[in-house]
Amino acid sequence: MSSFSSFSPDYESRERIRMLTSPDGTKIWAESAGDASKPALVFIHGLSCTALGWDEQFADPGLRYSFHLVRYEMRGHGRSGKPVEEEDYESIKIAQDFRTVCEAFGVVKPFVAGWSLGGSIVVDVVTAYGPDYISGIIYVGGSILALHYHPVCRHPVMTSLFPVITSLTSDDLSAGAEEFVESCVKAPLTFPAKLLFMGGFIMQPRAARYWSLKRSQDHAVWERTAGHLPVLIIQGKEDLHCLYETMIGIAKRIYDDVEVHLMNGVGHSPHFESPMETNRFIYDWLRRKTERRAKL
Repeated sequence: MSSFSSFSPDYESRERIRMLTSPDGTKIWAESAGDASKPALVFIHGLSCTALGWDEQFADPGLRYSFHLVRYEMRGHGRSGKPVEEEDYESIKIAQDFRTVCEAFGVVKPFVAGWSLGGSIVVDVVTAYGPDYISGIIYVGGSILALHYHPVCRHPVMTSLFPVITSLTSDDLSAGAEEFVESCVKAPLTFPAKLLFMGGFIMQPRAARYWSLKRSQDHAVWERTAGHLPVLIIQGKEDLHCLYETMIGIAKRIYDDVEVHLMNGVGHSPHFESPMETNRFIYDWLRRKTERRAKL
């Protein structure tokens, strides 16, 4: 049990919101909170979602006190720029977005927390800048380890939704959006929460969603070099997007140090469905890993 309750509620984090510019000119929305002198954790959201999905983590007093929290919205999503051409989603450009965010907030060797599609960004970063550009990885909620492994890890429910969410011509986009966001959780979403999730989906150009999933990504460098990075997997047992046992098996083959927490009654979004427990897993793991790193 971590000592969350010992942190003072009067602690004032230094919040910052910025609209950054990636090297190719694409605007990237980003925000930070907490103490910039502490170890950094960069949060990356999932497909057709926004950084708002991490609100419960950014509001957590323990995480804010002990770490430098950073979140951003991937190109093609939310408040960031939404280019629609295939070349706009080249792996190097995805990696440069991440680096742009890190440099803007003075972040060096951050830990990375990726939800669903957000987990795959690790591959782009490692391929472009090497595995030692980051300190470790937290895969939350059926993370896509690499786009190469998405098909074998995809749940049948997600497979049935795939034609709609990747269609460039579908006329039933709103129905597809509703079905997609409902599949992200085990318990029914409240109507306001459903609208919040659907808003991220609807505001995204179809081509941006398509290329976010269908873009080319070389997994070879990551798979060959990233094995020493410590990994935490936080996974709901009721995930309808990911065959999590397959995903965990692949992760354990690639990484040497993998810690797994399976959550009963939780679907694809542990950080949203069970935030207190998720935050405790994140906090405890980060404390152990950063303390160990400090002793080296």
